[in-house]
Amino acid sequence: MTKTLCKPCAAALAASGKTVKPIAHRCDKITCSACGRRRFGITYEVTGRAVRKKEGTKE
Repeated sequence: MTKTLCKPCAAALAASGKTVKPIAHRCDKITCSACGRRRFGITYEVTGRAVRKKEGTKE
């Protein structure tokens, strides 16, 4: 799903395990869909959980 996010909220979603990819490359004044603040930000594609490797497995 596409969301307009500020950089701190995008970083927080990425840290929580979501996959966050930037779509737009121009930074404009937006209302962040996560925190509701009026900040500079861009449009991101946010998808479900990121795929993680299991610990202890050999590849």
